[in-house]
Amino acid sequence: MECALELTIILSNDIYEKVFLEILSKLKKSEYFVSSTYSANRLYITFSGNKELSKFVLGVIEGLKGFLREYKLGIRDFYVPSYEISFPCEFFGKVEIPIAKTVICNGKTCRIVFADLEKEFLRNGLVERAINLIKNISKKEEKLIFKQDSNIRPDQEKIQEEIKQEIKKGIIKEKNIYLPTCAEKISKIKEEIIENLKKEFKAQEIFVPLFIPINLLESRDISELIPKEAFSKFVSKPVNLKKLYEIYYLTEKIPKTEIKNIGLLYNEIPLTLYKALENTTAKKQFFYYLNYTKLNFAFFDTIENYENTKEKIIGFFKNILNIFGLERIVMKKICGKEFFKFEGLNKKHSSLVEIFFSEEAYTKLFKIKGKSGHGVINLENLLLNKIF
Repeated sequence: MECALELTIILSNDIYEKVFLEILSKLKKSEYFVSSTYSANRLYITFSGNKELSKFVLGVIEGLKGFLREYKLGIRDFYVPSYEISFPCEFFGKVEIPIAKTVICNGKTCRIVFADLEKEFLRNGLVERAINLIKNISKKEEKLIFKQDSNIRPDQEKIQEEIKQEIKKGIIKEKNIYLPTCAEKISKIKEEIIENLKKEFKAQEIFVPLFIPINLLESRDISELIPKEAFSKFVSKPVNLKKLYEIYYLTEKIPKTEIKNIGLLYNEIPLTLYKALENTTAKKQFFYYLNYTKLNFAFFDTIENYENTKEKIIGFFKNILNIFGLERIVMKKICGKEFFKFEGLNKKHSSLVEIFFSEEAYTKLFKIKGKSGHGVINLENLLLNKIF
């Protein structure tokens, strides 16, 4: 990583050559110092280094505060007019980051240019988050864990055609309507899986809200653990509900109206469950909850027994998914943790089960002693991949 940063410090009063030379002498002792000039009550400093410099700059500011007191000077404000960062990155293409002036990724190196960064951005670790965001985009490679030698179903197309007649599409985007025969098949699959989960893991049913509250998302250092797709659907409420209804009643049209976002319509990560278990000690537990045609689950265990539980869960789904046309298991890393995907032969509906072995990523944030993980069983895709 290569970094070049320009820092502007606004002092409480003008300074003169003698004082500046004293400040310069102190700055030269800084590890990444390059050069400095001054004008009236402003210091202009350039740093260069092989690591992200936000924390370093904040340390320089704190050091100068004490030093400047000897000259009856204070720091009124500071900001970063320019900050360029280059780091190895396999991603090629366009990336847009709201606070960045330019982002260029050529498949080997990524270069980010920030302009006029306020001090809050340095204190909040925003620059480091921007770097991690791009690194996560580039880390999409999957490792093949298992591939089925043969799972051929000669009658699959005929079976799928019969099933599809019971599925009505297009009423709500990405949400189908399942008529009785098809719904009965999905329910049967669900009941069989739940029965096996209870037998193997003593699974217990819980009810989880359909959305994640905004205040829960903003009160934790959690942004790296929330996937982009979670932001595709918001839960909101109109500021003036009475007026909205009356206009609709009279015109049969929904008018443009001021709304307030209260959450994300996404509960595949059970953040509300983590909140409910906050400040507790995790014991061996396995929960499940239904979400339309998806059966979600979350599990907790002690730090000592977590790896054993992890292997047991992988083995369980590898075994049970054979009758649903399991073709392969792939794994990739998300924030350094393992994300497993069990895929079927039906390419349009390949995702059967997804599991994120998050370890302490969530439990630590909610002060839960232990490790956890969560996953999604796609009941619709199981139906469309099942061997009858």
